[in-house]
Amino acid sequence: METGEKRRRGRKLRVAWAAEDDAASLRARYRRERRADVRPRVQGLWLVRTGRTTREVAEVVGVKERTVQRWLAWYRAGGLAEVEGRHAHGKGAAPFLTAEQQAELAGEVETGRFRTAAEVRRWVEERWGVRYTEGGMYALLGRLACAPKVPRPVHEKTDQLAQARWKKGGSRPPSTRPA
Repeated sequence: METGEKRRRGRKLRVAWAAEDDAASLRARYRRERRADVRPRVQGLWLVRTGRTTREVAEVVGVKERTVQRWLAWYRAGGLAEVEGRHAHGKGAAPFLTAEQQAELAGEVETGRFRTAAEVRRWVEERWGVRYTEGGMYALLGRLACAPKVPRPVHEKTDQLAQARWKKGGSRPPSTRPA
């Protein structure tokens, strides 16, 4: 062993690379990739394909060695499609309402029955016994692509007749008095 060279312990890294996934095509794919979560994965695969160890790849890409090993496991399981198909985030919490309940809620909101999100919250609690916070209801309505129809507020002292005259051009002429 030469000076400065480290010996690796363990098994030799084996990956059954697809014929189309040579080092040049992986590099080109890495350079084209726009998704921030997928780009380092493809870079890591490319570097492993060029003969680097998982430890070296982890240092270059800026992740833990175990992460590079996970990417390789994904590649072995389903190729590049599997590596690109994984999401960087979790699935989130399970929804409070089922898909059928959400569809029914969207239909009810569409009828114009509710004026405010608070009314929708009360209805959901009475109907299914599920409690939402105000922000949670707004988020749910946003995911369902619907919102309660709320008319523009009208002041109690509004003179509807004067507004109608003004719209028709029948209002008083402007004052000519000096200011």
